[in-house]
Amino acid sequence: MKKKLNLLACTLFMTALVWAQENVTTNMKTTEEIDDRNFQSLILLNGSSYDFIFNWKEKPTKSHWTGIGFAFSGLRNLHVADLNQNRSYSVILNLADYTIPLSYHYLFVTGLGFDWSRYHFRRNTGLQYTDGIATFFKDTEREYKSSKLLVYYATIPFLLEYQTKTTNGSHFFISGGIEGLVKCYSKSQLDIRQAQGNIEEIHYRNPNIPPLNARLILRTGFDNFSFFGYYQLFSMFEKGKGPDVRSFGIGLMLN
Repeated sequence: MKKKLNLLACTLFMTALVWAQENVTTNMKTTEEIDDRNFQSLILLNGSSYDFIFNWKEKPTKSHWTGIGFAFSGLRNLHVADLNQNRSYSVILNLADYTIPLSYHYLFVTGLGFDWSRYHFRRNTGLQYTDGIATFFKDTEREYKSSKLLVYYATIPFLLEYQTKTTNGSHFFISGGIEGLVKCYSKSQLDIRQAQGNIEEIHYRNPNIPPLNARLILRTGFDNFSFFGYYQLFSMFEKGKGPDVRSFGIGLMLN
């Protein structure tokens, strides 16, 4: 009987030892898989997160939305006016973001930013208003010192971002989606040279630009630098009150 009890105890001990080894091995594999996933991404599945542009503390989960950017801008379907491409640009300041992790490589991103866009025209072309309708025109009688259109927006993104780590340790990311545009300010201005050498300034506030618009955007890059491009989905001017022109741009971002 004593030999049977010893044999049973030995069997139970060996079974427990094998189970413990298998359990430790399983836990180690799970930990290694998690560590490997974390190594490949800055996304942790720990709920939602937010970030601000002037927050230098490293976040466990972060997107590549906040930052400062510059883009050369253009206007599509611009037939009469002559856009000065070298002086047409957008300055972008993305202040804050709010992210929702979807997996170890995907984020949903929203937030708040601002876009200051300036479009300069040359060869005496610009905007004029007749009976409340905005049209581009070429002036053959007067000489313009400057002709420009200013449009300032608040931007609200709805983006899907993918990110991963490269073999050299850099973080690669690509994001795309829609940015909602809320107009904050708009003005058209003409500076006309007079015969006496004076400058006559003619400007129009709120030149039939709707309060809401949207644009497609695509951004990609490594670490804290990115390239991006955007294209406005709807006309810059209200339907029936201005030409059907749409803005686009290509630029750089410091995230």
